[in-house]
Amino acid sequence: MASIDDVARLAGVSIATVSRVLNNKGYVSEKTKLKVWEAVRELGYRPQISARTLASKRLFKVALVISDRINKLLRSETGNFYAIVLQAIKDVERMFRFSTAPLILESSDPKGFDGFLLIGSDATAEQVMSYRKHGKVVLVDHYIDGLGIDCVVSDGYDGVYKVVQDFVQRGFENIVHLHGPLRFYGFKDRYRGYVEAMQRNGLLPVCYEYDDLHEEITPVLKKIFRDRKVQVLICSNDIIAIRALKELKSWGYRIPENVSVIGFDDIPQAERESLSTLRVQKYEMGLIAVERLYELLIGHGHHPYRMCLYTDFVKRSSSV
Repeated sequence: MASIDDVARLAGVSIATVSRVLNNKGYVSEKTKLKVWEAVRELGYRPQISARTLASKRLFKVALVISDRINKLLRSETGNFYAIVLQAIKDVERMFRFSTAPLILESSDPKGFDGFLLIGSDATAEQVMSYRKHGKVVLVDHYIDGLGIDCVVSDGYDGVYKVVQDFVQRGFENIVHLHGPLRFYGFKDRYRGYVEAMQRNGLLPVCYEYDDLHEEITPVLKKIFRDRKVQVLICSNDIIAIRALKELKSWGYRIPENVSVIGFDDIPQAERESLSTLRVQKYEMGLIAVERLYELLIGHGHHPYRMCLYTDFVKRSSSV
């Protein structure tokens, strides 16, 4: 039988790191977490789980609900954010006696499940409450005002606010925000952080909307840079930021000497492109969502709450 030492050896990390990953305690990078769980699966290692989990002999049937939009995204690099969240859920489902199955938000039948993890910000209030009639629900990377449903989100407001504040304190004023459609919670949260930080510093917020799934970035960038000298371009996700970075370089802009470009999420492509970004703890979001749904399924902690994970700024060569 495999031991924790075997897992550490195969993953190339310390036993302490393996323990932190298995118990979701302390900071470990997402890349390392994935290596540890890959070693766990390869070796068939069975980590010890909590007494509360052992006390429950029931196998819970849980649906992983994603929209048709996100399902399509998962087939490309654009969907890496949700791929990591889903991987975290799959890595620990057996520990919590979950039997998971995928469902498409818009078309699947929710009957026959004990609980639902609704992943992404596409679900409407009506859709969420429809699932709620059939079982316990936890939203992942989504929040709906006034609904009172358990959710796990990243704190985009605080992250973007702090980035703007840092640039302002260093003397930058021409800071522009390029955001996705504000019907999505995450984009709206980051937008609010940007606007609040600019206004508190007596600066005019300058925002442009861009749909990275359906639009070309060239027209909106031409509009942004036509009439103003942009010092900092803060984008509401890494995909938008990487596209902006490549386009601006093709126009002859020197990055970051002429303009700093900031993303959000810290997907794998961000590191390859040396993009400064706000890191969302995607793997941890998945783990926390599983733990919270388990609590609800065994009758613990009935009062709903919003778990908000702070982001970390990762400085790379795209910003000064």
